[in-house]
Amino acid sequence: MKRFLLLCAASALLIGCKSGHEVTISLENETEFARSGEMVSLPADSVLALLGSRYCYVTDHEGNEIPSQLTHDGQLIFRADVASGATATYTVLASDTLRAYSRLTGGRVYPERADDIAWENELVGFRVYGPATQAKGEKAFGYDIFFKHPTPDQILEALYGPETDPATWQKADSLRRIDPALADEFVNSISYHIDHGLGMDCYAVGPTLGDGVAAIVESDSLCFPWCYEKAEVLDNGPLRFTVKMQFAPVAIGSDSAVVEHRIISLNAGSHLNYCKVWYDGLSEAKRIATGFPRRDDSEAVMDKANGLIAYSDPTQGPDNGKALLGVVLPVGADSVAEASGHILAYTTVSPSDTLGYYWGFAWDKADVENMAEWNDLLSGFAAAIQRPLRVTYH
Repeated sequence: MKRFLLLCAASALLIGCKSGHEVTISLENETEFARSGEMVSLPADSVLALLGSRYCYVTDHEGNEIPSQLTHDGQLIFRADVASGATATYTVLASDTLRAYSRLTGGRVYPERADDIAWENELVGFRVYGPATQAKGEKAFGYDIFFKHPTPDQILEALYGPETDPATWQKADSLRRIDPALADEFVNSISYHIDHGLGMDCYAVGPTLGDGVAAIVESDSLCFPWCYEKAEVLDNGPLRFTVKMQFAPVAIGSDSAVVEHRIISLNAGSHLNYCKVWYDGLSEAKRIATGFPRRDDSEAVMDKANGLIAYSDPTQGPDNGKALLGVVLPVGADSVAEASGHILAYTTVSPSDTLGYYWGFAWDKADVENMAEWNDLLSGFAAAIQRPLRVTYH
């Protein structure tokens, strides 16, 4: 069964205003494919007003309670399954307390690791480099990725922990004085660049867009954004992680102080983040490019009409598998091309616009085995965006 996992599943229609202790949610799937694990989003204030309650919980058609979340932007979200051409019913009930569920998404700023922001769900993990990296002059522009063996457990703390513990490097230094080979063996045993059963980071970023950063194009050149300046975590699970970032002012063309803003959200069960990007200080519309660097002659997909690009990145190391990278622009792309050593999708943003798009990856040693499966997943995802579930509640 295909899975189409969206940030915001559908617009909702309120068809009643009678206060009570439960609200019935009807989800209608008008497409020819099943929607499995899709994230449904409802205006929390409206639902809670109908319940006459401050808190709530959600049950499926069998009456089983399922995880839900109240988000920073006033949404009630939960995951739903709706067969092709069918309608599924869920129920929201009043609760005296805020329900707690196992966290499937989460992340934080890691000041102990050069101000990285890292986050994950059951399938994938990601990283953005922060001001400490920029202060060192390290040219790390794009999104980094962490491979995971699919698990509901959060693994980033375990991956970061040993490498950010001063005791680790004190031991490594002691061993190096005795035998450099022993020191190397110890460092390799705790390195998150090696898979010890949880996952690893074996994707190179450097002076590139990494996995899907958006960049202004000026005179046919990419204006690579450097590291974020300020960051705030807005949602931290159980079903959605959201972080807001602001970047330092930069000169682009005739504009002397362009400030980039991003809000990135990752849902449980999704390979793709949703990213909103906007700019202060632009005096005119700009071309924007998003994509990833081409490392070799591996297969790439460039679908202008569906705003979809994909690529099978070789990663670092012969036995680490492939990173299947993808970007989806819901409104389609102005053009797609290979330029500046990247596979790119282009669009245009005016000074008052916000660009919204999806970016992420899968690992061919995990739950998506090859580019054919990845392209099928991305194509289905793009189709589901264009034909959202019809949501009504009363």
